[in-house]
Amino acid sequence: MTDLQSTRQFVDDNADQMIEDLQRLVRQKSISSSGEGVRDCADLLASMMRDVGIDADVMATDGLPIVYGYITADRNNAPTLLIYTHYDVQPAEPEDEWDSPPWEARLVDDRLIGRGTTDAKGNLMAHIKAVQALKATGGMPINIKFIFDGEEESGSPSLPAFVDGHGDLLMADAALSFDGGFDAGNIPRINLGSSGLLFVQLRAEGGKNDLHSARARLVPNPAWKLVWALASMKDRDSNVLIDGFYDDIRPPNARERELLEQAGWDDDEQKASLGTEEFVGGVSGVDALEQLLFTPTCNIAGFASGYVGEGRKTLLPAKAAVNIDFRLVADQHPQDILRKLTEHLRRHGFDDIDVEGEHGIEPSRTDPDDPFVQVVVDAAKEVYQQNPTVRPTGDASGRQATWLAGKLGIPGAGTAIGPPDWRGHAANEFMTVRHYLDGIKYAATIWSNWADRWSDA
Repeated sequence: MTDLQSTRQFVDDNADQMIEDLQRLVRQKSISSSGEGVRDCADLLASMMRDVGIDADVMATDGLPIVYGYITADRNNAPTLLIYTHYDVQPAEPEDEWDSPPWEARLVDDRLIGRGTTDAKGNLMAHIKAVQALKATGGMPINIKFIFDGEEESGSPSLPAFVDGHGDLLMADAALSFDGGFDAGNIPRINLGSSGLLFVQLRAEGGKNDLHSARARLVPNPAWKLVWALASMKDRDSNVLIDGFYDDIRPPNARERELLEQAGWDDDEQKASLGTEEFVGGVSGVDALEQLLFTPTCNIAGFASGYVGEGRKTLLPAKAAVNIDFRLVADQHPQDILRKLTEHLRRHGFDDIDVEGEHGIEPSRTDPDDPFVQVVVDAAKEVYQQNPTVRPTGDASGRQATWLAGKLGIPGAGTAIGPPDWRGHAANEFMTVRHYLDGIKYAATIWSNWADRWSDA
């Protein structure tokens, strides 16, 4: 057998122990929204990394810790890969909706049930076990740096400062993340980018206190202020009217359009899943997918003012607030969009509306023709014996591998090893044994194949 065949056989021969190690990690709570168990989980994770030969440290951030690791290749002229995933998880409530306790990590037939089994402790453990398998069957083909985030489920607020402060420590030739599961139909997926995000709250005030609505003849209504401001920002055809909003957008190129056409988009299936009879603007087919991935949004996430309970209450509210989120695409920048929004409101006479915006998340996009991308695609074909879905970017936002790649000026890709219906963030989240073991082989295959192509280049 070749070294890689030996590695895959090692995974199968040691499956029970590899499953037990995942159960051990899942049983340790690590809920970033409350902080419960996160630091204990970081210590456990670093210990498990050291057990397989990874130099690992729990590193402080402005918030919850990052577990950083490094392992050196056992060959010369090897590239360096930066791997990102996260060890924090969502809360498990309501726990009474689970078929088995969420922190028990019970194995039922082929399913390991528990919070974090797929998101993302199973994805994370695939890398640690791939190191173990490769070290036992011929050695590490590449250098690897690991960033295991303790705040991903809370938006990774501490990661930007960590990256800015540790640029030399993180430098690599490419970045890769494992998180989540396969697409519907049990098809492996690869994302080459992510959407940016800017969250903004607008607040307006009228009188000092809520008043009888008859006083609306004299006292400004803050809800109307926000309605008028919102109407100035977007028209009925969904065009965002903020000056310069679309200036920096990088449209899809011919290669990215080709990937869209190969993605297998199904209008009827997507409409059924989303619960709508028509897409915005009446788009369909590949144009709908392009709109999803390459068009920015201005979305009203929530509006609060006055009384909307049962019965009649004629009220003039004193305050009103609206939450808006902007999904951004390459090469928009959240702070630039916030500046343009603030200037737009001022020019339209809404100086008295308070604008509060978060720092935001930058969008990212990797060249689909980069050699590293092809390595990941070919590894998916080799391990799973089918063509993966390759999306030139994603509709979701996050600070994962492609975001890191953009910050560091290297190529990046995101993929996943979990089952397609893994019940993300819900009760009865699970990982199958088959997906987990194949995911370990997938990680090892990516690393080994990249090393071979790197040395041939």
